[in-house]
Amino acid sequence: MAIKGTDVARESSDMILTDDNFASIVSAVKEGRVIYDNIKKFVKFLLSVNFSEVGLILFSILAGIPLPLLPLQILWINLVTDSLPALALSVDTPYPKVMERKPRNPKDSILKGSVWFLIIAGFLAFLTSLIAFFIGMPFDLANSVDLLDFSSPSKARTMALTTAILFEMLFVFSCRTDKQSVFKIGIFSNKWLVGAVSISIILQIIAVHTPLNIAFKLVPLGLMDWVKVTALASLGFIAFEIKKLITYKAR
Repeated sequence: MAIKGTDVARESSDMILTDDNFASIVSAVKEGRVIYDNIKKFVKFLLSVNFSEVGLILFSILAGIPLPLLPLQILWINLVTDSLPALALSVDTPYPKVMERKPRNPKDSILKGSVWFLIIAGFLAFLTSLIAFFIGMPFDLANSVDLLDFSSPSKARTMALTTAILFEMLFVFSCRTDKQSVFKIGIFSNKWLVGAVSISIILQIIAVHTPLNIAFKLVPLGLMDWVKVTALASLGFIAFEIKKLITYKAR
C-alpha cells in the first residue's frame, strides 16, 4: 500500500498500489496485456511487409530483371506509408476477451504462433507485387524470344509499388486480431487506424498523379490499372479473413 503502508514495507515490496485499491491489480494486468498485444500486432505487420520487399529485390537479382522497387520507393513505403498504420496499431482497442486468456509464459518469444502467419503474409505480398510488376511491363509481341520489354519499367514499378502499398493498407486490418474477422470487431472501431490508412492511400495517389512522380520515377495510372492493383492487393486481406472465419466457426 502506497498510502497506508510503511516505508519499510514499500521498499521491500515487489508491487506498490499507489491508490491502495486491490482492483488496480486487475486493471494493470489488463493494460499490460493490451500493450503486449498491440506490440505484437505492430511487429507482425512490419515484419510481414518487409519480408515481401526483401523477396522482391532478391528475386529480381536472381532472375536478372530490373528491380521492381527502387531504393527511394522502398524508403517511401517504410518511412511514410507504413509508419502511420503501424503507429495506429499501437493504440488499437483491446480484444474483448483479453482477460479470459491464461497467463502467457514470460519466456515465450513475441512471435510465438505467428511464424506461419509472417511467412504466408510476406509471400502473398511478394507475389501480388511481382504479378503487378509483370502486368505493368509492356509486351513486345514482335519478339518471339522475349515477350517482355524491360527497357521501360516505370509503369511496372508504379503498379508494383501501388499494389504493395494497397496490400499493406488492407492487410493491416487483418493484423488486428488472429481469431475474429475485422468485420466482427468493427472496421471503424480503431478510428486512428482508419485515418492513418486513408492518409497513406491519399499520399500514394499524390505520389503517382502529381509532379512528385518525377522524383519517385513513377507514371500516372489509368482507371483499369487501379482496378488491377486493387484486386491484387485485396487477395491477402480476403485470404486471411476467410481463414479466420473458418477457424472461428470451427471453434
